Amino acid sequence: MNNNNHSEPKTETLAETDNFQAWMAEEPDGETTYYLQVGRATINFFQEEWDQFLDLIKGIDEIKPDNEQLYRLEFDNVDVWLDEEDWTEFRNLAREISK
Repeated sequence: MNNNNHSEPKTETLAETDNFQAWMAEEPDGETTYYLQVGRATINFFQEEWDQFLDLIKGIDEIKPDNEQLYRLEFDNVDVWLDEEDWTEFRNLAREISK
């Protein structure tokens, strides 16, 4: 028996580069979930968390590398370190998201 009572979420790509992507999904229950793929890590956000992320990326040009020349993105349970090349690509993604 085929049960088609559930719907797939409607997704929309918000921004994309060669190695990073941000998209949103309108879930069948009416909630919107946001996703940020940074290399091999995919981080999901609910609306309030996404709004906080958008606030963070407004000041992305002010973020400086650490002593090892790595840029750190810090989320609830995930830290991501990016070298200069990846950071430049991520900054491009962030600028596209915040348009």
